[in-house]
Amino acid sequence: MPIEVLRYNSLMRCFFGLIVVFSGVSVANADLLSYHFNTNNEGWRRGDLDVSQFVVNDLGAATWNSEGYIDANDFSNWAFHLSPILNMSWASASRIEFDYSSASSDAPYPFLIIASSTAAIYQTTAVPSDGLFHHYSYDFTPGTWIYADSSTSHLATVGEISTLLNSVQQFGISADQSVGPEYTRLDNVMVVPEPVTTLVLSGGLIGLARRRRAKKD
Repeated sequence: MPIEVLRYNSLMRCFFGLIVVFSGVSVANADLLSYHFNTNNEGWRRGDLDVSQFVVNDLGAATWNSEGYIDANDFSNWAFHLSPILNMSWASASRIEFDYSSASSDAPYPFLIIASSTAAIYQTTAVPSDGLFHHYSYDFTPGTWIYADSSTSHLATVGEISTLLNSVQQFGISADQSVGPEYTRLDNVMVVPEPVTTLVLSGGLIGLARRRRAKKD
C-alpha cells in the first residue's frame, strides 16, 4: 500500500478516535449543572425574596423528599427553592430547565431568578395548580427576562443578560404561587450548555484529511 494511503488511513483513524473522545465528553459533561435529588437535597436551600433589594435571603436547608425531589409548604412571604452558592460563569449555557409542580396558582409572579452579587434577571410565569409535575425550559434570548437591582427593574438587554451570566452567584425557583397556603415540588434542575458541534468538528477534520491527501497525490 502506498505510503500516502497509509498516512491518509492513519489520519482517518485519528479522526474517528477524536469523535469517540468528544462524544464521551459530551455525554459525561452533558450539563453545566444537574440536580436530580435522588438521595438528598444536594445543597439546596430555602430562601425569602426581598423585593425591595431583589435579593433572596437564606432561610436554611431545603426539605428533601425520599421520592426523589425537594418540596416545601409556604414558609415565607416570597418563598423560593434556592440553589447552593455557585459563583461561576454560565457563559456557555444555552438554557435552564426543570420539573416543577404546584398545588395552587395565582397571577404571574417572579418564578425563576438568576442572581449575581449585585443584580438579577428573572422570569415571571403563571403555573398550573393541578399538583402535577410540568417541565419548564428557558433559554437566554432577550425579550422575556427582566433585569432588576436595588434601584431599577426593566426588560433585560443582551448585554445585561450576558454580564450576569458571566458571574452567577445563585439561582432560585419560586415556592410561593398564591397568597394563601401552598405546596410545591422541584426536580431535575439542569443548566444546559451549547451542544458539542460534532458535525462541524467532523467536517473540518475530513476536509483537512482530504487536503492532505490531495497534496500527496
